[in-house]
Amino acid sequence: MTELAVLDFETTGLVPGQDEVLQVAVVDGTGAVLMNEYCRPQRHTAWADAQKVNGIAPQDVCGKPPFEALVPRLQEILSGARRVVAYNDGFEKAFLDAYGIPSRGLRWGEDPMAAFAQQMGGQKRSLSAVASFFGYEFEAHDALADVRATLYLYERLADGGLLRWATRNASPAWGQSPRGPVAYQTLPPEDMLRLLKCLGLCPLTAAQARQLWYKGIYTASPRPCEIVGFQNRSKEDGWLVVAVEADGMTYLVCDDYLREMQAPAFGGDGAAATVPGQAVGTGRTGRASRVGIAARGKAEGAANSRYAAFARKSAALKNVEANPDADPSNPFYGKAVVFTGDMEMPRAEAAQAVAELGAHVKSAVSRKTDYLVAGAQDPALVGAGGRSGKEEKAAALNESGQGKIEILDEAAFRALLAQARGQ
Repeated sequence: MTELAVLDFETTGLVPGQDEVLQVAVVDGTGAVLMNEYCRPQRHTAWADAQKVNGIAPQDVCGKPPFEALVPRLQEILSGARRVVAYNDGFEKAFLDAYGIPSRGLRWGEDPMAAFAQQMGGQKRSLSAVASFFGYEFEAHDALADVRATLYLYERLADGGLLRWATRNASPAWGQSPRGPVAYQTLPPEDMLRLLKCLGLCPLTAAQARQLWYKGIYTASPRPCEIVGFQNRSKEDGWLVVAVEADGMTYLVCDDYLREMQAPAFGGDGAAATVPGQAVGTGRTGRASRVGIAARGKAEGAANSRYAAFARKSAALKNVEANPDADPSNPFYGKAVVFTGDMEMPRAEAAQAVAELGAHVKSAVSRKTDYLVAGAQDPALVGAGGRSGKEEKAAALNESGQGKIEILDEAAFRALLAQARGQ
């Protein structure tokens, strides 16, 4: 049995059952060609629009077998594979079904397009765009070239592969923090740029890293910084610990907090959710807790700054445990709840209220989030759009079909809370 079969079609158009296959290619996990055939359509004599894309002209397939004649051989190859992979595999599945090869009967691996979108905040991109992201160059819209590119991307994207790929390509490095030496992993500049794009700290189309800003416990004011690496830890609640360098000093900071730092305006002296020298405050899993990190933000004079407020709100989530004995019929039981923005109800009180009803209070939005409670936002922090990073991520997950997150304003949250309490 073949471990992996990577499939691609070039067709006369986009409508299964109406349009026909012009080329089919399959390679295995080593890149060896299992099938590469041009096909003569039975019902089409011209396909001008498709020809502009795939470059296959009617004379190129004259005298070639119809795809129907290749179906038994293709079905044998795909049925004998432990995993079948295609880029935007819904397209290939639909054409397989149209030609009598039941796609549901095959063992499908993760779609690289979906994997990339999942790891890039819902950004679905073409095969050539994602290949370019990884520095892979090829002649797009030839089925054989496409399957080789798909295999290349699958190896880097499957099973959460962006961070795994980054870790595999990283080298150990050391920096000097205010509390002493700090260890992290670093990447070559071109790979570091890819990581920044993965973390949403640089546009996907950027040719070079943009200017970032950092403000923390040991920094009196916002200052330019550079991400120089990351720590080799699993992501928890959607965040990653990255190493930033500012004024010759190295700081460890959660990527979601660093994103909040990229606001159009900064104010006052303040504390940051930073890890000076080492990550502090471990949660129940033993990993660095963003809550514990934020709780260290207690610099003198920071009590009234927006960043001290950020630290206080994050710290308010510390030790909030879901009540396992709550009524399982209430709408919050077993649900993951995230808060963002300012509310009249103190965040600690709101978090405790839903936790008592059996909810799991989280600090960051992910695919597993059920409710995002959105209070008022500070325009200086979120910009003209008026939405926080959490709101943007929730909307992107919902739009991409990866999440089913209900976004509640404070009034809707209070109403649902009253319902859950039976009031």
